[in-house]
Amino acid sequence: MKINRHQIRVLAFQTLFAKENNQETDPDTLFRELTYGKVDPVPAYFQELVTGVQQHRSEINDAIQAHLATNWKLERLNKADLIILQLAVEEIKFSTEVPRKVAINEALELTKQFSDQQATNFVNAVLDQIQK
Repeated sequence: MKINRHQIRVLAFQTLFAKENNQETDPDTLFRELTYGKVDPVPAYFQELVTGVQQHRSEINDAIQAHLATNWKLERLNKADLIILQLAVEEIKFSTEVPRKVAINEALELTKQFSDQQATNFVNAVLDQIQK
């Protein structure tokens, strides 16, 4: 079975969300569980996203924090929204093959799926500032 990049982003989001609750979570194992073993091998882009967010977390979080309102801190953000922002910033700042508009649009789609309309507006505003 073949999966597209949007589906890979969804799985990367789910994996990073799981790792927030259990650092021992193995991304490749979870990927196989989430896809019921129907996707093999684990796509390189999935590994790039998950590993990239983990390796660049400090720089990514600094970029996000710099574009929050002065009275907001990362700790105050909904975990799902933060992970979506982290994925998008990873693609915006560290991926040469994904156009910025695509990264933002994909983040908005993830937000619609895993959060709410208010969060969609918030994610869009933060990412718009970061990509400038």
